[in-house]
Amino acid sequence: MPFLKRQLLIKKITSDVAGHADILLVPTIEAGNILYKSLIYFAHAKVGAVVAGAKAPIALTSRSDSAESKLYSIALAICTSN
Repeated sequence: MPFLKRQLLIKKITSDVAGHADILLVPTIEAGNILYKSLIYFAHAKVGAVVAGAKAPIALTSRSDSAESKLYSIALAICTSN
């Protein structure tokens, strides 16, 4: 996410992985939904969502999600299953 790199420079955060997150964890499903929708609508990000911590991964999709986002969510759920 290139928009984060500018913030890292401003805050003088240096790390080999800074600004290159593949997975973002959030504390609640509501916070996750806000982040998910914001990334899609404002950053035009390609995202998939999954609920972790249940007996089986749950692909989290919305009626308004693109087919691509739904596919990413299903693929992520499969990748996180045992």
